[in-house]
Amino acid sequence: MNATTPFGAANQNLPSEDRPAGDKSRLLKDLKTRIARLEQTQGLGQAGAPDRLVRLDLPAIDRHLPWGGLPRGALHEVAGEGADREQAAAAAGFTALWLARLQAKGPVLWIVRAASRAALDLYAHGLRQLALDPDRLILVAARKDDEALWTMEEGLKTRALGAVLGEIGKLDLTASRRLQLAAEGSGVTAFVLRRWRLMEQAEREAAQPIAAVTRWRIAALPGEGEMRWKVELARCRGGRPNTWMMEKADGSDRLGSDRFWAAPLSGDLAEVLGHGSPAARKDDDRTGQRAAG
Repeated sequence: MNATTPFGAANQNLPSEDRPAGDKSRLLKDLKTRIARLEQTQGLGQAGAPDRLVRLDLPAIDRHLPWGGLPRGALHEVAGEGADREQAAAAAGFTALWLARLQAKGPVLWIVRAASRAALDLYAHGLRQLALDPDRLILVAARKDDEALWTMEEGLKTRALGAVLGEIGKLDLTASRRLQLAAEGSGVTAFVLRRWRLMEQAEREAAQPIAAVTRWRIAALPGEGEMRWKVELARCRGGRPNTWMMEKADGSDRLGSDRFWAAPLSGDLAEVLGHGSPAARKDDDRTGQRAAG
């Protein structure tokens, strides 16, 4: 047996029907392991390097991600859950925490789904509370998804940007792959913030496969705190899903993710919270403009 034989299989050159069952089983297992490693690192460069990651400095979340943080130069999806699927207030707030960290590299391009600049519904004070500087935001109003996608792709070619975010309703696998490739090429991090007008569209689109490296689902939770979220990592390339409760620390007057704590939620509790309650929906309605928490 040659120790250098690929995959360590001495019978690899035999026709598949003639290979011993044990060899085929080991070969399949080894192939799956190699594919998993490729999926984890494909398109992410040296994702473990500090300059290739952005961290919230919330150990419960950062350490769960297989890279130790969120890969830069990649596509990430964030969407609201329940009543927040249309307004995306909690989802925008959670995304703003990442953007605030990325803003150190350069300004952030935020493409809003709106008919005009007058219809923009971002709340500057709320963004500041999350450490995202409104003066370093470049806002573009897009009337349709295809306009927003084109603007995102063009923006991702500009290496001077810290990040590009687009509010998107409909996103297919082909369009998301283009965004992922554009992000890989420039090293600029891309976020799609999903906003849906109809519940039927939300359920259909949320189930569609896309090329995002991570997919997050954010829901506002009832409680006395001004910011309290259920944060679900629904999909993670090379990693495992998980769910956390994330909340502003009592009495904290700091900005950004430093004012939050996060803890994993058990499966049963996460399921209960995921369905929301009348109190939770009332809190969502009271939120008003997005990114106010």
